[in-house]
Amino acid sequence: KYDGWPVVYLSEAVKTADVIATATGAYGVVSAAHLENMKDGTFILNVGHVAQEIDVPYLKQNASHSEPMPYVNAYQLGDKTLFLLADGSMFNLTAGYGDSLNAFDVTLAVMAAGIGHIVGEGASAEKGLYLLPEHAWMSAL
Repeated sequence: KYDGWPVVYLSEAVKTADVIATATGAYGVVSAAHLENMKDGTFILNVGHVAQEIDVPYLKQNASHSEPMPYVNAYQLGDKTLFLLADGSMFNLTAGYGDSLNAFDVTLAVMAAGIGHIVGEGASAEKGLYLLPEHAWMSAL
């Protein structure tokens, strides 16, 4: 147990889990053997930083599938149905519900304002670590 929660190997967890989510950034986390041992109705998704965390080619080669709704593929593997979200890619970004463009706009605007300060008013500062003055970035908001 870890902090009161049961800890098991993935090979055991897949037998009873309703949802399998990967967030490792590693290749081949959910293998063909894991997929074969999942229970009927399991949802599988990836939010890690590589699309190959789940053995999607195995599903495509060994199961028939349909798309009951956007970003949800139902794979009929033997006598069970597994639901793969966003085709195994990063679900939070692929399915269009990740960080909004507005969040990036603000971040990039503040960065640009910071660069403007560094090459302008801050160019004569001595080497060191400084907080960006509020007046340098506030206008970007």
